[in-house]
Amino acid sequence: MRSFAKIVVAAIALVLLPCVAAAAPSDLGNGKTTHGVTNFKGDRFPYLLYTPTSYRAGQAAPLVVMAHGCQTTAAQEEQITRFDKLADRYGFVVLYPEVDPIGKATPGPFANCWKFLDPAVYFRGFGDTAAIAQMTHEMMRLRDIDRQRVYMVGVSGGGLITSASAAAYPDLYTAVGIVESAGYADGPCFTNGVGTPVQASAQLAYEAEGSYARVVPIFVIGSTGDLAFPAPCEKKALQQGLRTDNLVISGSQDGPISLSAASSRGGRVRKGRGYTVSTFRDPNGCLIGEQTIIDGMPHAWPGGSSHVGGYSDPTAPDGATIAWKFFRHFTLRGTAMPCATA
Repeated sequence: MRSFAKIVVAAIALVLLPCVAAAAPSDLGNGKTTHGVTNFKGDRFPYLLYTPTSYRAGQAAPLVVMAHGCQTTAAQEEQITRFDKLADRYGFVVLYPEVDPIGKATPGPFANCWKFLDPAVYFRGFGDTAAIAQMTHEMMRLRDIDRQRVYMVGVSGGGLITSASAAAYPDLYTAVGIVESAGYADGPCFTNGVGTPVQASAQLAYEAEGSYARVVPIFVIGSTGDLAFPAPCEKKALQQGLRTDNLVISGSQDGPISLSAASSRGGRVRKGRGYTVSTFRDPNGCLIGEQTIIDGMPHAWPGGSSHVGGYSDPTAPDGATIAWKFFRHFTLRGTAMPCATA
């Protein structure tokens, strides 16, 4: 893990994303989860696609891509997060990507993991990030999706792949969320809360964006009780996102977006955990980042369902609600200049 950042720096990027047809879902019914497979460079990536009850063909809906963590599956993540219930209420489609057979067959703690140790995934056109991006484009053809409102959120190992996707595909994902995980090329933050220096991580992410660079709003959720990705990892992930955005705007990591919170407030779930929410804004007052730190929660999805034991904490604020409340602020056009510039 300690050599991870060095390996990433050594990787070389940029090949064209291949156009391979996906296996179409078996049903287009509203309020249902359908199954399909994306074929990417000879590997098969299954997925689940939830179409909300309010979906209407011809009326473009937002899309949320939810990347599961290690040792869990897309089906479990669908149960855990309860995004589907929220999707019915607000009318967005939810894509749950699944790892390929190699990811499923990996033994021990890396079972069902996205291949975030592969340096290739941190660059456009390579690895699991490219497969998920291809899958995302395929869903945009299978459903009427608002291309201005495509979002991605990931938990744990899925958070690492989400931070990589934000840099590799900033033109695809309008805004992203990192839950109980770490920022770009910061896998070494695992367990120790230190990892890759945030300045280096931000610079690497900016270079990965290349000619597609744009301001990518980001929210993070961490916990003081997480021993896998301690709270400093999520705080660094937020700072990495802001610093990368500053590089896009000004060429400097330090501004014009302030690296200090514009506001902070505390809260508590009824009969549950306390938490602190901090918001980050650009000089024009536009929301760019949000950080939620939960008191004492173990490594788990915050809120959600308790039916999949050990992978969620119903006493914490609801992660899906936090995600959608943040995402719904943003379109691709809305994060273009001049909103995010001094």
